[in-house]
Amino acid sequence: MDLETIGEVVQIDDVQEVNQRLQDGWVVLAVAPGTKAGGEPWLRYSMGLPYEDEEDEDEEEEGDEEEEDEDE
Repeated sequence: MDLETIGEVVQIDDVQEVNQRLQDGWVVLAVAPGTKAGGEPWLRYSMGLPYEDEEDEDEEEEGDEEEEDEDE
């Protein structure tokens, strides 16, 4: 998977929400294990929403390039 195609990233620890987002077109980028304050184990999912089409990605990249030009 090419991370340049991801437009939005969230971190979630609710499995039902993860499953819903997967149905909505999100992808799992990473999974990190951890423990809650009481010692109970949990997983945190990093999820990404791909750009809907290449035009959206191109527009965001152009905006990034314009900001870089202004800084110079």
